[in-house]
Amino acid sequence: MAQRTDGVRARDRDRVDACSVLDAALADGQLSAAEHTARTAKAMRAKTFTELDTLVADLQIPANLAGTPLVRVDRRTPRRWQAPVALLAGAAALGLLAGLLSRCGGPDGPAEQIPVLTSGTGIAYFLAEYRAEFGDTVVDEVTFYPQYVLVDRQFPDDPRSTADYHYDGGFDRYTASSGRKPDEPTFDLGALDVPRIAALLAGAPRTVGLPNGTISHIIAEREAGARTEAPPILRIYVRAEDNRTGYLETTLGGEPLSISKPS
Repeated sequence: MAQRTDGVRARDRDRVDACSVLDAALADGQLSAAEHTARTAKAMRAKTFTELDTLVADLQIPANLAGTPLVRVDRRTPRRWQAPVALLAGAAALGLLAGLLSRCGGPDGPAEQIPVLTSGTGIAYFLAEYRAEFGDTVVDEVTFYPQYVLVDRQFPDDPRSTADYHYDGGFDRYTASSGRKPDEPTFDLGALDVPRIAALLAGAPRTVGLPNGTISHIIAEREAGARTEAPPILRIYVRAEDNRTGYLETTLGGEPLSISKPS
């Protein structure tokens, strides 16, 4: 294959390859969760190979991706991984990558411009977007749906008011309300352990007794009336085709707390 020009436009499958490299680097410990989140968000929006190059240039590339257009010829050195497939297959079998596998596009083009937001990749993507929009990851409450996210956040410079945002690729403030208690505790979504949450998402349907169900929504919140020191919780809701539901309750760090199965 002829060596490409760096300014060439990237295809959807090239963005997929980049995200796959980033996922593998996260699993192998080359990237932290925060680095993976930031780079994945950029890969999903990259327009050229130059932009993708900057995201993977310092990483060891899995052998199964070494022949793709993403990887420059002069980077194919013996230090690259020789057996990444077994590593990735093993991690996926444990559920560690099931929710993180890239959804930034496919060979026939992406079904949507953003990943499914109730997946590990979707949560990571949203966190990067939220941080870019607000400069932090602090919320009062957030609910993830497959195609959008609803956020309650303290109104800027007014602790007695709440601003409600709808995210589906951009943040739209659809309402603001007063009556918020000035000392109402917020929490930081940055505490989400995305790889562990992704593993829980992968197994949630089976965990709650609905193996053929799908994740309908995820809520991160503090219990009503909770004290400031009370940790926030994450509830992962699963719905079956017959509308039976169950949920798994965890900490933001991915520690399971309780399971509610359908009766």
